[in-house]
Amino acid sequence: MEFGQRDGRVAPRQIDALLPKEMAKRAERVGAEKAGQDSLSLLVLGILAGAFVAFGATFAAAVTAGAGTTSTPGLVKLAGGMTFSLAYVLAIVGGAELFTTNNLMVMAWAHGRLTTARLLRAWSIVFVGNLVGTVSTATLLILAGQHARMEGSVGAGLLGTAAQIDGLGLFDGFVLGVLGNTLLCLGVWLTYSARTTADRIMALVLPVAAFYVLEFEHAIAVMFYLPCAVLIDVMAQPDFWTLIDRQPADVTVSSFLRVLVSVTAGNVVGGGMLVALVYWFVYLRPGRL
Repeated sequence: MEFGQRDGRVAPRQIDALLPKEMAKRAERVGAEKAGQDSLSLLVLGILAGAFVAFGATFAAAVTAGAGTTSTPGLVKLAGGMTFSLAYVLAIVGGAELFTTNNLMVMAWAHGRLTTARLLRAWSIVFVGNLVGTVSTATLLILAGQHARMEGSVGAGLLGTAAQIDGLGLFDGFVLGVLGNTLLCLGVWLTYSARTTADRIMALVLPVAAFYVLEFEHAIAVMFYLPCAVLIDVMAQPDFWTLIDRQPADVTVSSFLRVLVSVTAGNVVGGGMLVALVYWFVYLRPGRL
């Protein structure tokens, strides 16, 4: 509680943002409400969120296009991270559903407001929706020629990121997934303190930018970058490859599944355990309410 002066009197004034204990109650309530949605709504909202990640990733590739030889690579990555945050602003403020941030539903599950079956049902439907959204939007973006913009440097950036992700081993993918979704879910956790749209956007941008700059991983990005590389390989004109002077990506179904499974497992640990369970234990465990 803060105090201000009005008409010569000291009057109490409420702190505008919610404090962590109230944030935990909101996160638990929101998680239960999200899981209670009908299957079709969850699927459509998952598709939307997948599309938003595709937009954010392509936006970041366009902003950082052709900057590979710069003397300030950190600033270039920061610009990419700030623009990639578009994906999470659209998804979180717009109410779409991402599998990765839905790992925060573990708070409602741990508190007994959500059964294991309903938790896994919601995660599964949203996961499929995210995959449909990323792949279908990637297809539209490549059909629209976005990969060929700026003399092919946008496509080169997307292919470079895809090659980096495709080269991850099981352990690397898992650890980067843990770290990545810890940051992303912390960003969403901060939005539970917000009372305005501006608050929510400001809370999201830095954690999402840090995720991008530090090159951590999350499953929905894997769902976009690797299929996008395959689509570029299939659809790009010969002059595109001449412009960028590189070979097509070598993404296979087995490599896609290897990376997706390891990163997804890491995301569940990072978001579900290191964020959701920790905050549940601190603020919502029996005897703390």
